[in-house]
Amino acid sequence: MLITYRRTGGVFALLALAAVALAATALAAAVVIGVVAIAATLFLVRAVLPASWRHSTVPPPTPWPYQTIDATVVDPTGSSDERDLLRLDSDKG
Repeated sequence: MLITYRRTGGVFALLALAAVALAATALAAAVVIGVVAIAATLFLVRAVLPASWRHSTVPPPTPWPYQTIDATVVDPTGSSDERDLLRLDSDKG
């Protein structure tokens, strides 16, 4: 049986590895440039738009049916006689 040993790699493997590293670096640089460009665009749009468009207004308070009205029941027979009540247009002072 004949056993041969062949060494793989060398200059071509090193060149292939360098090409892959260069491609990965170029892709990373392109992604970074894209992110910076998008961030700069959003920053400029935010600076140009009026503040009222960026900040939403506060919603109005809840309408009446959902509000609680505190009340106290008054019994006029127990508090005073109705004949003694003063009118605003009277002269009794």
